[in-house]
Amino acid sequence: MQFTVAKSALLEALQICASAVPGKSTLPILQNFLLSAAEGELRITATDLDLGVRIAIAVDLRQSGELVVPARSLLDVVRELPDLPVEFVVKDFHLQVRSEGGFQCRLAGVDGSEFPALPQLEENDGFTVTSGTLRRLSERTLFAVSTDQTRLALNGILWEPSQGRTSMVATDGHRLGHAWTSTESQNLSHSVIVPPKAIGQVLKVAVGEDAQVEVHLADNSARFRCGVVEVFTKLIEGPYPNFSQVIPKASTRIATVHREDLAAIVRRVATLANRNTRQIRLSFSPGRLEVSTQNLDLGGEGRDSLPIEYQGESFDIGFNAGYMTEILKLIDTPQVRMKMNQPTQACVLEPAVETPDALFILMPLRLAD
Repeated sequence: MQFTVAKSALLEALQICASAVPGKSTLPILQNFLLSAAEGELRITATDLDLGVRIAIAVDLRQSGELVVPARSLLDVVRELPDLPVEFVVKDFHLQVRSEGGFQCRLAGVDGSEFPALPQLEENDGFTVTSGTLRRLSERTLFAVSTDQTRLALNGILWEPSQGRTSMVATDGHRLGHAWTSTESQNLSHSVIVPPKAIGQVLKVAVGEDAQVEVHLADNSARFRCGVVEVFTKLIEGPYPNFSQVIPKASTRIATVHREDLAAIVRRVATLANRNTRQIRLSFSPGRLEVSTQNLDLGGEGRDSLPIEYQGESFDIGFNAGYMTEILKLIDTPQVRMKMNQPTQACVLEPAVETPDALFILMPLRLAD
């Protein structure tokens, strides 16, 4: 294998792939890049067996071939090179790196056949979404992904692409995010559960709002392609819980509140809340909402209020202030609508518009009498 490549293009490609190299692994081969040169391009591949990244860049190719080389060492070397073309030559499983600036070094490698293969997915089983759509859906759901290793299905985002619509859902049992949008050219017979790390990796390389992301799905793996970058991931095995059961079908108490004002009051009052529970009390009455907290550890309390539109009987309900603040940041309309029934039942928060494109569930905390 022998080729010459621009240093800047090579460095950017290595940095993208480095995110898939595990910090620690019982398999030493995973601490490497697979370099494959053929047909005028260099393909760089990295994987931790759950997530894989492959990128292709143009090179001046003299001889094709492939080699597995230490990822960290190669990245460190290329990062410090001057911004001049770099020549790569492989002899006897050793990679020789030469810069036009005069630097040269040699790295020991191994046969490319020893590197784990990435999943093979059918090209016709896929669809395309824009990076903007993917970002909006994932931002409204990633916050609620569970880290409970005993409920693995909740460790990912449920993605339900179908003809004319795509939606994402995530929940950890305390909160839930559900977002959807109208799309074209999507038709999938079943939903999939995607690891958050894979979505995050795709959004790193999908620059802008209109970048096209090709999505190819199989029973246990997925591939995302954005330009010259491909992201591979294992899918999380289901089934995903029936989240629709926790969304109230009707509400007896509905409040419409100015979102920024509510967020500001919650933050202020929460400064005095218990550091462990972060509990605040919301007291609803016609035309008024009072937010308060009591902290027995400090021997203090705080309260504030604001005007609202409210339908229903007066009542009190408790929430985790941190969870509520997080959800309010994700709602992008001036007004937020809160739908409630009883102090022990789920609260729905959604944009106060005629046709919302997202809703959030927040489970209440039991209030002390």
